[in-house]
Amino acid sequence: MNYPFLRRPAGRSFRLLLLGSLIGAISAGALRADDRVAVRAKASPEYAAWKFGSGTVKNESYVFSQGHFYGGATHDAGLEKIPFLDVVKSFARDLVGQHYYPADTLQKANLLITVDWGVTAVAESAAEQTGQTNPVGVADTDSARRESIHQMAVTERASNSPSASVQLMDRSYEATRINGLISDANAQNLDQKSQGLGLEANASLVGFDDDLRADNQSAFGTPQGSLLRGLLTEERYFVALNAYDAQKYLKTKELVLVWSMRLSMRALDTDFRKGVSFMSAAGRASFGHKTDSVEMKTPQIEIGTPTVVQPDAPQSK
Repeated sequence: MNYPFLRRPAGRSFRLLLLGSLIGAISAGALRADDRVAVRAKASPEYAAWKFGSGTVKNESYVFSQGHFYGGATHDAGLEKIPFLDVVKSFARDLVGQHYYPADTLQKANLLITVDWGVTAVAESAAEQTGQTNPVGVADTDSARRESIHQMAVTERASNSPSASVQLMDRSYEATRINGLISDANAQNLDQKSQGLGLEANASLVGFDDDLRADNQSAFGTPQGSLLRGLLTEERYFVALNAYDAQKYLKTKELVLVWSMRLSMRALDTDFRKGVSFMSAAGRASFGHKTDSVEMKTPQIEIGTPTVVQPDAPQSK
């Protein structure tokens, strides 16, 4: 099965978080209409048939692995300070809905679930990026912001996870620093490239990429494509889960992806801690399943502690 957005963490030591006592009660307020959660789920057909096809949903165990944090382009203290354990505890609660339960060790687990989280970085126009404020191209750059973007780009390159939008913005700042001027034609070209790469990178992070490809291939576009492009004009909080066959990994060190999920919601005026609970609840019915496209959901938070049952013996799918 093709997963175009899969980021393989091969060669990295997995930091396993075992969540035996983390499933608990969480309350939540109502969401505004424009704060629905976007849900995109994928699953191997063979896995889905094994998990759900017999009329009885199979019990499975898992361990979480800390993935990559995406800090975006603006300071967000609530996002930056949340511990990884707080990110995943809502998912431990809601995964139970599809018969997924925490394991004591990786050796006892059916699945190794890596979790990436963060916020998208919305590309500004070239004029905003370079500080261009008049028609003759005299730049009045914000040195603090330029340095922040540059440091972000350097950090991403050092961790071998450069995002296209940040790297392009860094190159535009560097060109401005060296040349001092930028022409209107270059600004327009940079604007198109930056926004195009930023849209592509963000679409992949939040799981909009397949729907936008379908929109591009349609002669007149699609309502879904228009909706999703509109959502990407603002920063979005997201959590991405990739579930690998744990027993296969233990035997061969090969990461075999069996299901994945992308969840996202509007970041503006949203507290990330509450947003995680909303996103997790929105995905409750889709963990391990496949959605045909991005689905927009208004989640309902269930309060209470679920009963943990004994998972089936680990086996490769």
